Amino acid sequence: MRELPAGVPSVAVEEAAAPAMRAVAEPPVIPVEVVPPQAAACLARGSAAGDTSVAVHRWVDAAGITHYADRPPTGAARDHRVIAVSGLPPIKVEASGHDVNLPDGLQQQAVADALGVQRVLRDELGVAVPAGLALRIIFVADPATYGQLIGEPALAGSAGAYSTARQTIYIRMQPSDEANFVILRHELTHAIVHEAVGNLPLPLNEGLAEYFGRYRVVGMGGQVDFRPDRAALVAAAPAGDGSDALVDLLARDGPAFYAGDPASTREQRYRRAHALVALLMQRGEGRAVLADLLAAQRADPCVPIVLEELLEARYGGGLRRLAADWAAFMRKPPEGVSAH
Repeated sequence: MRELPAGVPSVAVEEAAAPAMRAVAEPPVIPVEVVPPQAAACLARGSAAGDTSVAVHRWVDAAGITHYADRPPTGAARDHRVIAVSGLPPIKVEASGHDVNLPDGLQQQAVADALGVQRVLRDELGVAVPAGLALRIIFVADPATYGQLIGEPALAGSAGAYSTARQTIYIRMQPSDEANFVILRHELTHAIVHEAVGNLPLPLNEGLAEYFGRYRVVGMGGQVDFRPDRAALVAAAPAGDGSDALVDLLARDGPAFYAGDPASTREQRYRRAHALVALLMQRGEGRAVLADLLAAQRADPCVPIVLEELLEARYGGGLRRLAADWAAFMRKPPEGVSAH
């Protein structure tokens, strides 16, 4: 999903965690999104290097809500303890519940997810996250309260929102842990792209967020499991050689990407954007093309790159070959996982 300008909520997804993950076949669909503002990379290139370790404070407030943060409590608190966490990525994460208790271990898992996604973006795609980036994550149980917090009650039915002005991700609690984590990783990807790359065209931006929303940290690396999404990807596969559908997808930036009635049209667009990034991430040649696109955007962060022209020039065989490979990928998605 996406970011919002100052004072306006956006809809997107990012990072977080919990002790036990339960797989879900279909991550929640965010029904409404808004046009992104200028990216931070457009407004201020780079950040000062920050400390790569932090002490995580855990406490319970007067209402019985458990908080995790990189700062100690300022008001009434009980059960305050400090958890030493070292070797953190440049991204610092502060997670709290507005009207809900967060599970023990969420802060640590949030850091692990941040590190994992950032590592793949850096090592595989050359995206350097500005040091010192600090993100807040606020979990909200009540939809009406969630709508008020993001500043847009009409979006109370959405699953997540990222405010670029506040560098805060709002997550409306979902029935399963893994659904919440998909939203968090999705938003984390948006935040990194926003800060480190620029105004990336939405088909690529949302495709990256959908792909990394499925990323899980495993041991010293991580993996993306395609199996839960196979049926949805097959259903979203374009007819024919895929050329017309790919041109349509790449041309949809701004509100046009989110337009569509019924909502299944928007959902199909997300699936197709996800498949495009997944296809490019499969092999070294595709990852090199994707890295080139991100580098081109970073070179001029304020003006979205023209995807059609760059893919025609850099993908072996041009757009026609890419369309055929993309359509074939969706008709027969991978049956396993991709390791990173």
